[in-house]
Amino acid sequence: MQLDWLQSYNLITFEEIDSTNSEALRIANSGAVGDSVILSKIQTGGRGTKGRYWDSLAGNLHISILLQTEFDIKKNSQLPFLAANAVFETINYFSQQKGIKLNMKLKWPNDVLIDSKKVAGILLESISLKGKNYIVIGIGVNIEKAPDINKNATCIKDWGIEIPSLDTFLNILMGKFNTLYEQWKSDNNFTKTRKTWMKHAYNLNKVIVVDDGSNKISGVYKGIASDGAMLIQLASGQYCSIVTGELLFLEE
Repeated sequence: MQLDWLQSYNLITFEEIDSTNSEALRIANSGAVGDSVILSKIQTGGRGTKGRYWDSLAGNLHISILLQTEFDIKKNSQLPFLAANAVFETINYFSQQKGIKLNMKLKWPNDVLIDSKKVAGILLESISLKGKNYIVIGIGVNIEKAPDINKNATCIKDWGIEIPSLDTFLNILMGKFNTLYEQWKSDNNFTKTRKTWMKHAYNLNKVIVVDDGSNKISGVYKGIASDGAMLIQLASGQYCSIVTGELLFLEE
C-alpha cells in the first residue's frame, strides 16, 4: 500500500482525546513547524459546524489535518471542498472494489451524503501566530456506525462495504487528499476543485431555502463561487451569494 503521504505529514495518533481539531490547534499554538495529521479512535468532545456536537463512535474515522500555509487567508474557504472531494473519492474507491454503486452527493458547505443521509462532515478552523498561518481541516467519516442522535445519518457499512481497517481508509484518504492539495497549491486556483465538487453537488439546479442567520432566502441553487460561497438565482433572475447558512429545505 502506498504511504507516500507520510513523507509530507507527521502522524499523531490517540486512543481517546477531547477533539482532534482542538489538539491540532494546541499543536499550532506550540509553534510547530510542518503539516500533521491527528487521529483518534474516540473523541469525547468532537464538534461539527456551528459548535454542534459530533458523536464520535469507535470504528469511525476522526482526523484533523493541520496545515502550515503561506497562502492568502481568503483562500482557506476553498479547502473544505477539496477535502470533500478526497472523502468522496475514497468512499467511491472502496465501493467500486465491492462492485457497489452508491448514490453519493456533496452537500454545501461541508457534508458528504449517501442517499440523502450524512456519512461524513468537515470542519475548517484557522489560527495565525507569530506570522504563521495554520489551517485545521477536521474530517469525520461514519465507517462502522451511524450516530443514533441523527436519524438522517448513515455509515459506509450500512451499504454492504466492509473497510479492512481504519489505517487502510486513512491511507487511501490522505493519499487522495495530498494529491489534490498539491495540485491546488501548484495551480494556485480553485477551478479544478470547484468543477469536481460541482459534478456531485446535492440538488444542484433545484429550489432551496437557506437560513443565513438573519434571513431565509429561497431560489434555485446554481453552484458555488470562486470563494466557496453558494450561488442562488432569485425569482427576479438576480444572483445571490451566501457565505454561510443552513439548508432548511431541498426540493427532491
